[in-house]
Amino acid sequence: MLSVAIVVCLGWVVSLCLHEFGHAIVAYWGGDTSVKEKGYLTLNPLKYTDPTLSLLLPLIFLLLGGIALPGGAVYIDHQKLRHRGWQSAVSAAGPIATSLTALVLAIPFRMGGANLDESHWLWQALAFLIFLEIFAVLFNLLPVPPLDGYGILAPWLPLQWQQPLNQLGRYSLWALFGIFWFAPQVTAPLWTLVFTLGDRLGVPAFLVAQGYRSFNQGIWVVFFTGLGLYLVLRRFTRTPEQRACEVGNRLLKAGQYEAAVAAYDQAIALQREDPTVWVMRARALQGLRRSEEALADLDRAIALQPENPAIWNERAWMLGLLGRHGDSILACDRALQLEPKYGLAWYNRASAQAEQGDGEAALESLLRAFEQDYFYFRHLAKTDPSFASLQNHAQFQKMLRYPPHRLKIDE
Repeated sequence: MLSVAIVVCLGWVVSLCLHEFGHAIVAYWGGDTSVKEKGYLTLNPLKYTDPTLSLLLPLIFLLLGGIALPGGAVYIDHQKLRHRGWQSAVSAAGPIATSLTALVLAIPFRMGGANLDESHWLWQALAFLIFLEIFAVLFNLLPVPPLDGYGILAPWLPLQWQQPLNQLGRYSLWALFGIFWFAPQVTAPLWTLVFTLGDRLGVPAFLVAQGYRSFNQGIWVVFFTGLGLYLVLRRFTRTPEQRACEVGNRLLKAGQYEAAVAAYDQAIALQREDPTVWVMRARALQGLRRSEEALADLDRAIALQPENPAIWNERAWMLGLLGRHGDSILACDRALQLEPKYGLAWYNRASAQAEQGDGEAALESLLRAFEQDYFYFRHLAKTDPSFASLQNHAQFQKMLRYPPHRLKIDE
């Protein structure tokens, strides 16, 4: 039935926007203010979506197997988040938003106001949509990259594990779909849990089944019509600079640094006043070990947005790579003037001070970093060559053993 397919698809798009808005607003609170500039706080679906990830794959999977894969695509700059607790919170925010959506949609069923006649298309659509929302929450919480469940855990994993696991994200969704399609006995407990939760929300299983059948009868018309409208709107609402920057972000994430630089060059040729593009280009250049050029790009970004602590901290890190530790400390100081609880800036400051041989100052700065995120920065400090001169320092070893609330720097 066409009306069921329309309601389900529109409802899914709205829930996708709320899911991605959840990621974005928590990232904004956590320090990545660039999400506002990218339009992620607008609830505009065109800002959250990627044609393949957001439309084609989720709907194809839904049509083939009734599996509602999450489909948003927002770019969160995790380096701007204050500590890894915020990274986990950003990942958790999406499933929380989807859970709240399911709870709100289920209110008519919980209140007993729904007409449970399976011939009533509106309740069929609503029941099936709630089912999809519940499944999306549980599926998204699986600890598999690139799902949010993995995103919640990833910041707490050893760094040497994170890179290979992140690379698995390119293939894991297809692998999971294969498991759902070819090994239903493996995923049966998940489906049972979905129906159990739906029943707890007052959603009858027979309405879900009828909604799924009606959805399949009208989805192809909705799919091709919606896809055509989406592509037209996307073409006329995204500027060429935004499209080039998005390409660069994807290439950078994939480690294709030369191609990423070329994409950012296209974006800059169209709009030179966006500091975020200069920062991302600097990261791509650093991936190519072109540090001096990367530093020049960061200077351009600072000239455009001098009150952004994350750019100052990134400049400090880059200066440290170049061995300019005094300048690195000054850049950290500027970042900390703007954001006194910026853990990564305190850590970079400690690294630069240790490289200069100022062990006591380095320990004080490192303690300030530990106060923001003890386990993360302790893990970094254990193997950071910048602190090689402190390995035999009694206070350094105490700091690695005890969290700040149990430790006080000896005066």
